[in-house]
Amino acid sequence: MAGTHHAYIYYGSLSQLAALVLDARERFGFERHPSTSLGAGNPDVQVREYEKFGIEEARDLTKTGTLKSISGRALYIVGISQINSEAQQALLKLFEEPQQGAVFVLLAPHGSIIATLRSRLMEYPESLQKNTSQKVLGSPVSRKSALGPDHFGQHFSSAFLASSPKARSTEIAALLKDEEGARERVRDFLDALEQPLYTALQKTRGEKNIREGLEDIAKVRSYTNDRSPSLKMLLEHLALSLPVIK
Repeated sequence: MAGTHHAYIYYGSLSQLAALVLDARERFGFERHPSTSLGAGNPDVQVREYEKFGIEEARDLTKTGTLKSISGRALYIVGISQINSEAQQALLKLFEEPQQGAVFVLLAPHGSIIATLRSRLMEYPESLQKNTSQKVLGSPVSRKSALGPDHFGQHFSSAFLASSPKARSTEIAALLKDEEGARERVRDFLDALEQPLYTALQKTRGEKNIREGLEDIAKVRSYTNDRSPSLKMLLEHLALSLPVIK
């Protein structure tokens, strides 16, 4: 079994959760029955996915994470799209003093984790293996998009990042043309943008402008929760700030 630390952070989008589950189960020695789904077949493995992770979700995870498993080992894989600072503060004790035998793997956007929580987490041992990451690449980010499940797929987001600021503005205008459901479409769009940027980040071994771009996306995502956010202004900022990825 590789790895002996109790809590890890993997920076990425929720679209990578399925691949991370496969990788973590193998890496930390939590087998599954061949006929079961990713998170089933082993009561000591819990997979949780959150669009928004707040104080209540933090308390629930803390309560569950302090329970001792029958086997004496447990694996928690938690995928998060948005997490506020209050929730992160509530997780500090859990990740500092976990139940013996428990391993936590947190999947969160780059730049979204505060320093005090990050200090309790080790970087995930390495990038996801090719055979697991390919299982989710290219799949729709959200089935709830009003523009159709494939609109914000890998091809669209990659094309946007390869475009000039002027061409990006044209895409943004089309995205916001219909006010109904605009906020949800913007969130889907942000999720889709992250995947090619994370891929580029791995290839360049952490190039600064790509890392800053991911941090910008995380900030813009948090602003979409405001009562009346200027979605156009937020996206135009990204159109100018995100690096061109060919």
